[in-house]
Amino acid sequence: MKLNTVDDVKTLYSAATAAAALGTAIESGLLWLLAEKPVSAPEIVRALGIPGMRGYYWLQLLEDIGILENGPGGYSPSNLARQAILETWSEDSWKHLVADERERIAGVSNLALHIREPGSIRADQGFPAAINYVEKMRNDPARAREFTRMLFEVHQPLAKAVSELLDELLDWTGVQHLMDLGGGSGVVSMALLRKHPALRATVVDMENVCLAGREIAAEQGLADRIRYHPAEFVHDEFPAGFDLILKCDVSVFGVWLYKKLWRALKPGGRLVFVEHLSVSETSAPPTRVAWTFLDSLENPDFRIPTLAEVQSMLVEAGFEVLPGQHTFGSGWVVFQVQKGS
Repeated sequence: MKLNTVDDVKTLYSAATAAAALGTAIESGLLWLLAEKPVSAPEIVRALGIPGMRGYYWLQLLEDIGILENGPGGYSPSNLARQAILETWSEDSWKHLVADERERIAGVSNLALHIREPGSIRADQGFPAAINYVEKMRNDPARAREFTRMLFEVHQPLAKAVSELLDELLDWTGVQHLMDLGGGSGVVSMALLRKHPALRATVVDMENVCLAGREIAAEQGLADRIRYHPAEFVHDEFPAGFDLILKCDVSVFGVWLYKKLWRALKPGGRLVFVEHLSVSETSAPPTRVAWTFLDSLENPDFRIPTLAEVQSMLVEAGFEVLPGQHTFGSGWVVFQVQKGS
């Protein structure tokens, strides 16, 4: 959000309450409860089990910020809420996104008191250590399934954009087997498979994600052309024999990883990066500033590497950086490297 007026500034410093009210309207299922017909405030409060006057004030706040409308029959979602929420992604996807955000920002309300803390500001406030989404999915198959299905839905536009860009950049002649590193549901692979009938894909991701991905591939009628290979990036070796590897939106970097990918490629094979990268050593990726800032609250030294740093690591791992760097959408950086023949 870019602030443009004095009123914007005045509104933002108290926006946490409004954001929490909206998040609760999503997580509680309120917007879907009201989607078909208006419901009176007493009925809503009873249905959701909110004590005292709290529920009434919450509904009034949601009306004030434009999420609900209050008419003769009771409360209903505003046109804006319908367009932005109910008519975009599914209820399950919205609930997962909002729950993830709520967990990420725990402790931020006391930031002014703890920003000088040399370690985790969560720990400094007595909150349990943050568990990143990878650990959550590793430990909870249901959470992994929710996350994988959510990203399959949310990343449809990204999959379309990436597949179109790769068709412009690549000569697909001889490319028969693609590795989709950290590809989750395989949403990008599926977009490519539909365009290239001779192509096969292998998604390499953690076991719980692969289980969910196989379900989605079967539902999409692509189970015979896409396989899912469970692997932990740090500990496991990857399958080999690929003509092309795609690393799209996988924020894992390091020479150790690139050496594994080098071994997984056939001679002459290419590795394509589609990532958000830092502009400089002290600047976060322009479209990932808030996320990177939140990560720094857990680890003050957290940073995402620059393009030059990533390419240097790739050269150290044995790759040749190919000419050309591209950007698309909201700050995605795209480039290719090749394994020598």
